Amino acid sequence: MSDTFGMRRLLPVDWVVAAYNLILAVIWLTQLNRVWFALILAGAHLAGLVLLWLLARAPENLSEPVTTIREIYPLLFLAVFWPELDVVRPVLALQSNDAAIAALDLFVFRVALHAVWMPNMSALWFSELMYLSYECYYLLVFLPPIVLLFQKRRPALRDTTFRLALVYLICFVTYAVFPVDGPHFLQEPFQGPHTSGFFYGINQILQASGDSLGCSFPSSHVAAAVSAAYIGWKYFPRWVAILMSLEALGVTLSTTYTQNHYAIDSLAGLVLALVVQLWLVPVLYRRFGVVTDPTGGLAAGQG
Repeated sequence: MSDTFGMRRLLPVDWVVAAYNLILAVIWLTQLNRVWFALILAGAHLAGLVLLWLLARAPENLSEPVTTIREIYPLLFLAVFWPELDVVRPVLALQSNDAAIAALDLFVFRVALHAVWMPNMSALWFSELMYLSYECYYLLVFLPPIVLLFQKRRPALRDTTFRLALVYLICFVTYAVFPVDGPHFLQEPFQGPHTSGFFYGINQILQASGDSLGCSFPSSHVAAAVSAAYIGWKYFPRWVAILMSLEALGVTLSTTYTQNHYAIDSLAGLVLALVVQLWLVPVLYRRFGVVTDPTGGLAAGQG
């Protein structure tokens, strides 16, 4: 990639975050006459585009704290982008696409797994295992970047940040234009022995504080968990990768068991993760001329 105007200093993840900011800025600019805060949110996303300009002109040698923020800022941005989706849906007045997704779910699986699985396997030990798997998703996805950060494995951290940010932002764009509420919001949950479980109670607390409507298809839990497992095989010891893969499997199953998602949501998340990690990331790396180190992470330079 040419070094004109410092562009060589930009990473693929910078362009992906900028593309997301541009999409959301356009969405909010179309709503200027409808809601008073559209200009504020559009301005915030346009400011995100300015970040691209600043990163291209940043000094080569940044301080350690600034370098750390520069490496992980896309993951920090996710914490802001996620709750914004709860605002986009009602402003755009988009209808739920649950009918189409539920029909596709039945066509593929021949049964509504989210509705029949828990009532037929509601033993407390199994339910607790599923809810624990569902909750450990946060450790599975966000602990590896933290470990790589403290190990100062910059190329591996850079690659991990890109892979996670890319899969999340694809999910977020999908939610913004094709909302699916999912059974968690639309159907009465099954009440059985599992409701006395400890991890069930923790799950209820987490959902009360972090759910966004319309974010069911594809499952970002599954997409990110499978992506994290893939990252585990690239950068961590074999036994750690095995544990991460088992947890990713647990997340994939538990999203449906806990009645948070249609089974087709989980399948779509799995397919999305595989397509992104095995095909789209290599394509984008070639497009941006990224040089990789022997372990597959981004090297310091780009050519």
